[in-house]
Amino acid sequence: MVSYSYNQYKSLPVMSERTVIELLALKLSGEATAADLAELEKLIEKNPDSVYHQEIFQQVFSNKADNEDLDAYYHRHRLKYKEGLVFAEEKIPVFNYFKKASYLLVACSLILLVSIAGFFTYKANQPASIYNTEISSGDVVRKNILLPDGTKISLNANSKILYDKDMNHHSERAVKLIGEAFFDVSHNPKRPFVIKTNKLSIKVLGTAFNVKAYPTERETEATLLRGSIELSVNHSNAKKTILKPFEKFALIDQSSGKMIMKVLRIMPVKVAGEEYTQEVAWIENKLVFANETFEQLKPKLEKRFKVHLEIKNEYLNAYHFTGAFTEENLVETLAAMQLIKHFNFKIQGNDVKIY
Repeated sequence: MVSYSYNQYKSLPVMSERTVIELLALKLSGEATAADLAELEKLIEKNPDSVYHQEIFQQVFSNKADNEDLDAYYHRHRLKYKEGLVFAEEKIPVFNYFKKASYLLVACSLILLVSIAGFFTYKANQPASIYNTEISSGDVVRKNILLPDGTKISLNANSKILYDKDMNHHSERAVKLIGEAFFDVSHNPKRPFVIKTNKLSIKVLGTAFNVKAYPTERETEATLLRGSIELSVNHSNAKKTILKPFEKFALIDQSSGKMIMKVLRIMPVKVAGEEYTQEVAWIENKLVFANETFEQLKPKLEKRFKVHLEIKNEYLNAYHFTGAFTEENLVETLAAMQLIKHFNFKIQGNDVKIY
């Protein structure tokens, strides 16, 4: 059962939330009209979190015996929780007012029960705020990780994952990612899986997706293969984004300081009769790119071959390349690209010059 603390309710807009609660109570008590139900549906559409209220209220209301008087039901729970009911009756004639309308009495009982449930379970169900376990990959090494909840992670090179080894005891299974990783999340609707990066927060129940969030790169991406994920941009008032399978969310930093957000459809890359999913090709140690310029390829080539690449002539950035490489070294990769567009290159140690 999902629980909310009194402070959580206190922070919500009172009028809209009370209206949702009243309409839910009408619905549960069987007194809702068609207009009431239509209004409730619109409010839930505007306030998606209200579906959680509905789930909670249905569970709580199901605990009332079919033949139990509503007044007796209310008093039974007041005796059970006593001072724990944090509703200030001395300030407003709550009970006398609610007795005039049975559905509001139900609403009062539900609010009080949810508040108390949240109060007694808040400490036990707080999301993990401290990551006590850290796993890093090297410059070249990729790592496969199995988290305590059964989630499988493939960690790309130069990446790091942080998590709490006791995540199964928190209301959220929270991890922090620096770099790139592919997640195959173990399904658990009671404990959402939350990934934090420097720029994005991603919430899932059970799904498979890739996240690329290197601090040195201007673009942060989340690519969904199956299931559904909810994304929000940290420190932003922008609406949350829901990705569908084979969609990619891209957050791009501009030189002006502004950020651009895009949702793109994933298209397979076709090379020599084979199809590749570019965004997750790295898991199979493949370098795949489609219609990309040297400027776009620069960080990918540097990361794969551990070199510093310098483009000497700006006009080369007008060249576009499509390719797929698995075991080829840097020289073989650049030589193959020369067959598409003419350019020269020079390698001195870890420095590569394109001209």
